[in-house]
Amino acid sequence: MSSPLQKLVIFCPLPPKPNGIADYLAEQLPYLVRNFDVMVVIENNSPQPVDIPNNVSVLYIEQYMWRRSEYAKYPHLYHVGNNRDTQYMLEILLSTPGIVMFHDLNLHYLIDLTNLSIGDKASYTRALFNQYGSAGKVLGEQLSKYGWKGGFMPHELMMNSSIIDAARHIIVHSKYSADKIKAIGHQKVSIIPHHLSPKTRKYSLKHKMTYRGQLGLPGNKVVITSMGFIARAKQIKAVLMSLKELKEQGLMFVYVLAGQCKPHEYDVYQDIADCGLQDDVIVTGFLEEDNFFKYLCASDFIVNLRYPSGGETSGTLSRAMGLGLACVVVDIGPFGEIPNESALKLTYDEGFQTSLTKALSMLIVDKQQRANIGISAKRWVQQTQEINVTTKAYGEVVKECERQKNTHTQNSESECLRSKIYSYYSNTAFHTEVDALMDSSEFSILIAQISGVTWWSENVIPIGIKGNVLCISESCNDVILLSRLFKYDERSILHIDPFEIMKPATAQASLIVNISPLRALENDPIAYLSAVNVRCSMGAVVILSFIIDGLTSSTVDLRRSDLEQYIEAAGFIVEDKYAGQRTLDIHNRFPLLDTEEWTFVTTKCSRMVNKAPQGYGASSSTLALLPEIKQQEV
Repeated sequence: MSSPLQKLVIFCPLPPKPNGIADYLAEQLPYLVRNFDVMVVIENNSPQPVDIPNNVSVLYIEQYMWRRSEYAKYPHLYHVGNNRDTQYMLEILLSTPGIVMFHDLNLHYLIDLTNLSIGDKASYTRALFNQYGSAGKVLGEQLSKYGWKGGFMPHELMMNSSIIDAARHIIVHSKYSADKIKAIGHQKVSIIPHHLSPKTRKYSLKHKMTYRGQLGLPGNKVVITSMGFIARAKQIKAVLMSLKELKEQGLMFVYVLAGQCKPHEYDVYQDIADCGLQDDVIVTGFLEEDNFFKYLCASDFIVNLRYPSGGETSGTLSRAMGLGLACVVVDIGPFGEIPNESALKLTYDEGFQTSLTKALSMLIVDKQQRANIGISAKRWVQQTQEINVTTKAYGEVVKECERQKNTHTQNSESECLRSKIYSYYSNTAFHTEVDALMDSSEFSILIAQISGVTWWSENVIPIGIKGNVLCISESCNDVILLSRLFKYDERSILHIDPFEIMKPATAQASLIVNISPLRALENDPIAYLSAVNVRCSMGAVVILSFIIDGLTSSTVDLRRSDLEQYIEAAGFIVEDKYAGQRTLDIHNRFPLLDTEEWTFVTTKCSRMVNKAPQGYGASSSTLALLPEIKQQEV
């Protein structure tokens, strides 16, 4: 008797949703069910799925939530794209870690839907701060105060760090996307190529003229096609301008825009009219699948230009190349990984328009060149995008994640981030602990030898944190107090002197307590705070206490307000701050401050730092991404 299949919970839209991600999963399901008991969770208002294998369970998210605790023990796979159809899964994704398939590297619009689009500017600013540090915060504040949102932001600011941090494992289609994600700090990334749709087997370029007759396309002209949503980033205007020039040169063609318009974003009809191409361009609107493939096969070549790129891989392009069509692409991002002989790749620079015109002219005129590129494209896709192979690779990722989970080897930074729900002493319990210490003969001696007061007397240090603890101070006795009062194993606490902070870091901590003289950072506060940042995991609690001993001689501003600004510039959120003892000490539990002490309770939120914030005398910010230190035990 065979053992039951491993259950796999997948969050993804399904057909008939007009969404490429829905089509992608639907094509995978017949192969996934060979090795998994598959359950797909869809949005509550989704239409009834069609063309899904009978042995696939489909739940609306409302049904999933009723039994969430039961389903949470199974591996989860989330298909995320930069569109509204994947928004419904975000709450589960962020709280129930799993495997995340990034169909788009840029998730700015998706995150925007959760905050800015519903008027929550504060959360949008926090999301910018989390990924881009103080520079992101400035952009968010400019939006809140002045309504200014740069046109570059949706394209250049990818807003994907919250999803990356929440993932146990990440799947992408390209080395470009994998490298970008690894640079942010997540190392568990698998590259699985986009599969070639099995439905291409039903269609052939041999029937080109038959399809043209059915679609009303001319048989005596070259047919050029751009597939999918008609968006500004697909450089349709540039294509129209080139075709205008070629028409003036006497070349004959029909340009088919085989997809749905986005009139709120881009008025393609105006550009068609401006170029005088009303008789040469056909806009089809949304296409059912059969006509989609017929338009592909009726074409002589495909223009698939995307600039800027959101890190996406085009399923439409995969289908076109798999059918043997020559394609024109921009040599950027994932499209740059296509072999040079398998597509006509254009550099996007000041000469792009001229290069595009030459490329279109060559393909219109040279039938043999079209055929050569198409043959190479088909061979490459068949060798790299066979759906049996790509779907098997998904299964291997799922099984490997389960092995890691079961053997307790999962120890990524994102795991640390998810576990950071902190506990603190109640005031009564804290005072009881302090009173118990006061009864010991060694306590008065210990208190006299530790650094500072407010970092421990204000009860701001969490208890019960799992993972490494780092104490940065001039006295090793601070480690003893941290251990005795807050119940941390002294052996798990690493201690370093603040004047040695610039030495290379070898481990990351979940809790850092820094008690240092202000002069330790007087030469370059950002450099000091960046060194602290490198030593802590994302979401770590960092207590920054600075003792003002009167010996500071700094070349930059070092007032308390300046220091708070530097802390934020170094990738921390300031949750609370103290300039002295705030708790009324009628029982004389705590020693009096004999020097001024500034204490900041912070959380690490970003690896992006501003190395030249206001107060450094620089005319502009200098942003840098701090290196990632592999998490390990001290």
